[in-house]
Amino acid sequence: MRVLFVCTDADIGGAERLLALLGRHWRTDDTVKLVVLMGRGSMSRELEEAFDEVSYLGFPATSRNLPGMVRALSREIHEFAPDLVSSHLFHADLVTALARSAAPRVSTAHTHGLSANDHPLTRLIARAVGALSFRFAAVIPSSDSDEMLGFLKSLGMRRITPAILNGSELPLAPSFDPRARTFMSIARGHPVKGHVTLFSAFRSIENELPGWTLRAIGPGVEAQNELIQSAIVSADATELLKNGKITLEGPTDAPAKMLSQAAALVISSLYGETSPLIGAEAAAAGIPVITSRVGNCADFVDDPRFAVEPGSIEDLARAMAEYASLSDNEREALSRAARGRAERDYNPARVVAAYRDRFTAVLAERKS
Repeated sequence: MRVLFVCTDADIGGAERLLALLGRHWRTDDTVKLVVLMGRGSMSRELEEAFDEVSYLGFPATSRNLPGMVRALSREIHEFAPDLVSSHLFHADLVTALARSAAPRVSTAHTHGLSANDHPLTRLIARAVGALSFRFAAVIPSSDSDEMLGFLKSLGMRRITPAILNGSELPLAPSFDPRARTFMSIARGHPVKGHVTLFSAFRSIENELPGWTLRAIGPGVEAQNELIQSAIVSADATELLKNGKITLEGPTDAPAKMLSQAAALVISSLYGETSPLIGAEAAAAGIPVITSRVGNCADFVDDPRFAVEPGSIEDLARAMAEYASLSDNEREALSRAARGRAERDYNPARVVAAYRDRFTAVLAERKS
């Protein structure tokens, strides 16, 4: 099987990390190529090691040259002659839907909601993809939540197939250290990620938690980002930033290394999440998760106290304080449960097999 994967950019994100996972573990008797609409990014080296070939179309993030993107992708499809084209993220979906392809096209949906906080063009593109979804042989949700199904239907998506949840690399041993006293957030700087809620919750309890800190990591999670600056000010957390109780560390290309230093991963997203890869990676490392109940995120917790109402500062603060109050032995028990869940549910071989089986079914249906 020859599969051409298409994504928007090569910067770190859940979709890009899933693609790297798929490329690394795909069957060696197949040929897999990745086409990136933009240029090289922070994940380029990892993606290039994972796929047999990676091509960059080189369009800037600000480009509105849709016809040029369509022509460029059509050439890539013609030259590679894939059996199937698999696109990821709405911008890539739109270009894939419009490109010339004799091979069937399959889209994977990585979000289950958009709001006024998302760029108007992104919302318009999502609607356009829904209108053009008749060109896809299948749409694969990355969450089996009711919210995901409702969102896809609201866009007019057709041929929605059963979800394939994300997986993670499984290190030989978990890296959890029960002595750690760090809450960690690994998420891009965007309103959907709920940084105001996160910073506010931590500020409200930090006096009760001597020795505990909050590290916020991800693209755009830096003091010079106006959105993050505003979140710090709104949370009245400027002093915590100054004294190092909260740190803003920007992007990382080594999330596993970061997670090894965490007492818990905190997912504070307000909407839109499906089954974020970072939650599966935390489980694989044995890192317990505190999360808002968005999409499949609650699946990452092994104690219901640590799944909270999205956007609730009080609920998140309560969960973080309760987690910090646990003994080291209690946190170790949660770590063992998380690792066991990862071994059972997040094995990359399962994810690859599910995608390849879905692609095989699409090709069989095309032939019949």
